[in-house]
Parts: sequence; structure tokens; C-alpha cells
Amino acid sequence: MNTPKSVADAVDDARKASTRAALVTGAARGLGLAIATRLGHLGHPVVLLDASDDVETSAAQLRSDGIDAQGLRVDVSQDDEVRALPARLQALGTQWERLSILVNNAGISPKTDGRKRLVSDMPADEWRRVLAVNLTGAFLVTQTCLPRLCAHGWGRVVMITSQAARTRTPVPGAHYSASKAGLTGFARVLAGEIAVHGVTVNCVAPGRIASAMTAAIDPRQNAALAELIPVGRLGLPEEVAATVAFLVSEGAGYLTGASLDVNGGNFMA
Repeated sequence: MNTPKSVADAVDDARKASTRAALVTGAARGLGLAIATRLGHLGHPVVLLDASDDVETSAAQLRSDGIDAQGLRVDVSQDDEVRALPARLQALGTQWERLSILVNNAGISPKTDGRKRLVSDMPADEWRRVLAVNLTGAFLVTQTCLPRLCAHGWGRVVMITSQAARTRTPVPGAHYSASKAGLTGFARVLAGEIAVHGVTVNCVAPGRIASAMTAAIDPRQNAALAELIPVGRLGLPEEVAATVAFLVSEGAGYLTGASLDVNGGNFMA
């Protein structure tokens, strides 16, 4: 008797996932950790990258939950650290050879006394640091990983941008908005360049998501912002992770160069 198609498809999806490793930047906590967790539960071996020492602890927690996970401390803004990634991943096992999914999530959004700096008050060093992590870091990691992603004839790149890349928002500073808008433009160009290799490139643009980053401002401001969101609440990291999971799936193979808004209806395009 033939195995029902739905069961056969599930088995095939699990088999494919186990051969397609995912690398997630900024994965020690928050959105990045939620994304790594979701992909791990789907069967993908996951590599967590973060500038924080906590990344190794987070990876250990995922392993205790039965996920094939490794954590590496890497500052994505540092060229030498990123260029060393292939050798470090090869030393861990087969993650480099199996690398098929890249999620560029690492990002910072500095605040002063819980508020953004105005352009008129922003130190140039702070501007440069935000662009170095949020935009140049994604470029460096992507460029380093491209040979492996393109080698399989199948791959997925997901950029975690922001509602701030899509429209004016009152909370983040100009450096954060500029970096995320730049990341969107980078994704579109890259999508056109590597589609021929079977690799898609898409963006997820979260709105206000409950995380350490959103907690950096006055709770009353978050509450006021939540009231303006049509669904009436902040989003959850797991909801962003679910969108990423779709974009890296087989079913999203005809979707590239797109931005998916995950913001509770706060911005509609």
C-alpha cells in the first residue's frame, strides 16, 4: 500500500531539513534565538552567531532540547572574524558543507536615557557602529557564505529588516532606519544576482516585537504604541520566526526580492 502523500511529504521535508544547515546571526537571544529555535525544531542543524558570550549557552540550551546546534562568538562587523567563519565551521563538523540557509538578524539600535538621539545630536562614531553591525555585517557574512549557498543549487537568505525600513517610525534613530533600508536594497540586488543558482533572498520587516530591544524604551511608550497597532498588542519573536520558517521552506521557492511585513497591521503597503 502506498504511503499517504501528506506523510511522505513530511518525511521528505524532514530529510531535506537535516541536510540543510542554517546560520543565524544575532542569535544569542530575542528574535535570533527564536528563529534558530524554530528552524532547529524543523530539523535544520543550526549555527548561532553572536558577539555575546551568551551564544554558547543559548546553543547548549537548544541541544538539550534535541536540536543540532552550535554557537560561535563572532562580531559580524569585524572582517577578520567573519572571514574566519568557514574554517571555524569546518572544525565543528559538517555545518559548512551543509550550509544552505542564512538569516542576517544581527542588529543594534542604541538609545540614550531610553530615547533615540536626534540627527543633530548623533555622534559620528555611533552612526558608524550601527551601520557596521546592521548593514556591513550582513554584507560580510553573506559574501563569505555565498560560495556554499550557491554550490547546492538550492539556498535561502533572509534579511531581518524593520518597519523602520519601510516607513517613518518614532522610536529608532536615523542610523538604524538607514541601515535597515540599506539592507532592503542590498537584498533586492542580491536576489537578482543569485537567483540563477537557486538561491532566494527575502526580507522580513518586523514592527514592534516584544524583545530586549523594545524593552530599552519607556514601558509607557511601548504601551502607547501598542494601542496604535490594529491587532492591539506587540508582536512575539515566535511570530517573526514563523515567517522566516516559511521563507526558507520549499513552498517559498518562487518568492525572491520581497519584503514581508510582520507588524500587526501597523504599516500596510
